[in-house]
Formats: sequence, structure tokens, C-alpha cells
Amino acid sequence: MGSCQKKKPVLRIPEGHVAMFGYGSLMSKNFIENGLLQKNYKGPFLLAHLKGYKRSWTFAWPSNLPSLEPDGNYYKDYILNKGDTIYPQKIHFLNIKKDPNSTINGVLYIVPKADLTTYDDWELGYERIEVTNLINDHIIEGGPVFAYRALPDFVAEPTNDSHQNIIELSYSEIIHDAFNYWGKEFETEYKKTTEPFDTGIIKESQKTQWINPPLDKIKELKSIFKKQ
Repeated sequence: MGSCQKKKPVLRIPEGHVAMFGYGSLMSKNFIENGLLQKNYKGPFLLAHLKGYKRSWTFAWPSNLPSLEPDGNYYKDYILNKGDTIYPQKIHFLNIKKDPNSTINGVLYIVPKADLTTYDDWELGYERIEVTNLINDHIIEGGPVFAYRALPDFVAEPTNDSHQNIIELSYSEIIHDAFNYWGKEFETEYKKTTEPFDTGIIKESQKTQWINPPLDKIKELKSIFKKQ
């Protein structure tokens, strides 16, 4: 008898390229093209699943570190509350953490190695890990698949106090842009495979350019990627 199991499609990664598994902002094709790379992406852009990890809002960027934006400048993030300027202690973003009983949905696509520096700069505070053998939906040939996971110093559970920590509305909107692109079924699965959080900490943030920012820690974080 022939096998009824559906054969997995093959994703061939060309020489000089790698693949990326996006589970947060990198699920949004619009953000990749217009917010990060400033160029059109014409390669495969595929639904995929990563096994052995759970998604959560546990990446925490301290507000005493300048954040690097795609325009190349560094900024401080703050919110306005009844006319008061508040600098939350932490800005939270999505993260993945090991969970042998969990599988998350996301997006798989191909990245020229020359673009990895841009991705690494965006993902400061994360480490780039290989997840090639953890992709459920495709047979990967020709190169590795990477994802980004928070470094231990940047892991913290979000609280419900927006004076202590926030999720930026602009980041949340990137996630919803991905939902609009991939559809309701994708969104439903995303929510089922993401740890819950208090949505009251989603706040519209403001940015002020940080002139002469302290860059020692930033240089240290960049050096981690250079060693990979």
C-alpha cells in the first residue's frame, strides 16, 4: 500500500543566502520591505511552523539603552500620560523560548547573507540561532534557517503596569499587518500559540533622538553577531 502521508515541499536555499523564520515583526512582508530593507522582496514567502518553541512577550529592552531604528539613528522611547512624560523601564517585544510540547506558526523566507547585518542590527538583544531541523512544513536544502531568540539579560515577563513596561503600538500594528496579509486562520493560530499578556500595556509611544548615546553595550551586542 502507498503512503497516505503528504510529501513535504522542498525549500532550496541558493548559494550566498540563508532562510529566516519570522514569528513577530518578520511575519510582515510590508515591514520587511518598507521598514527594514527598503527594497522589494521577490523570493518565496511561506507559511511555516517551528516545533519545540513557544512564543511570548518576554523580550525586554531596557529604556536606559538607546534603541537603533532603521533610519540609523538612536532614540529614547517614552509615553505621555495626562501630560506627563513617562519613560517605562522596559519595552517588550516578541520572543521564543524552548517548550518541547509547543509548535508556533510563522513565516519562512530567504535572505541574502549580505542583508544579515541589517537584520542583526534590528534584533539587538537577541541571538541568531539555527532552527533548520525544527521547521515542520518543508524540507530545507542548501543552507540554514535562522530565528532570533532573546539573550538571557533581555528576558523578562511583562507586568500590567505601563509605567514599568509597555508594548509599542507601532510594533503591535506590524503584527496586525501580518494578520491582514495571512488571514484570519493564521491570526487565530498565532493567538493560540502565544502566551497571553495584558493588552493594557500596548501604548502609543513617542521617540526622541538620543544625541551622543552610550554605545558601549550596543557595540557589545553587535559583536555577538560578528562572532557567529
